[in-house]
Amino acid sequence: MSDVRLLQLARGLRVLRRAPDLAAMRAARTPEELARLALVPAGRNLGIAVSFLPAHQRAEAAAALLACRVLDAYEDLADRGHAGSAVLAAAEYLNGTSDSAPPALPPTTGVVRDSEALDLLLAERIADIRALVTGLSPQARERVASVLTDMAAVMARNLDKPLPRVTYSEGVLGRVTHYACTLVADGVLPEDDLRELTGCIAVIAQSANDLRDGELELYGAADREELTRMVMLRQLAPTLGGFALLARLGPGTPGFGARAAMAYMTITTSAFLCGAVGAPKPYRRPLTASVLAAGSPKYWTRMLERVRAGADGAIHTMLDAAPDFAAELHVPKTDVLRAGGENSSATSLVPLIVDTTFALVRALPEEPMTGEPAGSTVRTMMIADHLAFGAMERVPGNRPDALRDLAERLQQAALATDAIRS
Repeated sequence: MSDVRLLQLARGLRVLRRAPDLAAMRAARTPEELARLALVPAGRNLGIAVSFLPAHQRAEAAAALLACRVLDAYEDLADRGHAGSAVLAAAEYLNGTSDSAPPALPPTTGVVRDSEALDLLLAERIADIRALVTGLSPQARERVASVLTDMAAVMARNLDKPLPRVTYSEGVLGRVTHYACTLVADGVLPEDDLRELTGCIAVIAQSANDLRDGELELYGAADREELTRMVMLRQLAPTLGGFALLARLGPGTPGFGARAAMAYMTITTSAFLCGAVGAPKPYRRPLTASVLAAGSPKYWTRMLERVRAGADGAIHTMLDAAPDFAAELHVPKTDVLRAGGENSSATSLVPLIVDTTFALVRALPEEPMTGEPAGSTVRTMMIADHLAFGAMERVPGNRPDALRDLAERLQQAALATDAIRS
């Protein structure tokens, strides 16, 4: 790793937990100076991850990140009646397809959060962010422009009529995640599978953002505890897809810095979700662990196993806190994410869900059930049911052929389970 990257990482880690230095950013004399000062405050851990990349990828990723943050500003802070058109106008201006800047954001009143103040500043400096994008090579500029156009379209649709949270996540962060994967490891998976699995990563990341921001209304949650439980339960299926993608990205990504960046985001996101339910975090030193994971396939696999175990622990910690399971804190618990996902060769989500569901079924006692089942059995059955229904929810309502395929896959998995037990 070059001295420049090490210096940027050290600088980024130093400012990661500090309030953004808005005065220094306002005083930035060039777009490049603004990008250097704003990258980590705007992207937080994602900004640190970008710092791992080699120079040509780092410049493109930083421009994309800051441009996306400008779109966020217009989505969240523009006048509600015109926010959709403002987001679309901002994307066109950032891409260089229009020379008309979007209207200035209205002034905020009352207490302004650090994140909102940073959004406002980046929106004010939209011309500098545009210069970062339009100054890229033609291929890089086209990639970033495509991301911004697609993101803005989904944001505008959501502002016009709120989309389901999964649809929004896949259309916004999913597009960003797909872009990031193709930037550093193009061709690692068939395109349809890559879009589906990057959508899984997006759902996880968006859920973490929603939990951090306390989005009670979006989820219809009464309090923080209920929001945490709702968010964590929705992680099961996407997490299977996320681990399947990461298992292929490790050996499929040629650059050390890109592998370290992916490992860092994996470790820090899982740490946040584990911490949200009071479960132990997989690593105490994410930066060191990321560099080790990037160093060899063996360490990459070891990192995924450790994060997967941490996620399993978070699932059970969350269930332990639920009233129905409070009396079973010390009952042995079945691994969920390690039950079938890590042994499955599938690269699309429904087969991964089916494989894991029936791995959980095979973990149930074989003897006939007499009386009340043990608490661990009830928990395993509940999680398997949750996954099976999740597979059905993935099937589009206008695709009866896909529903038949799922029914056949479930039937084959059930027959295989019977054969193994007999």
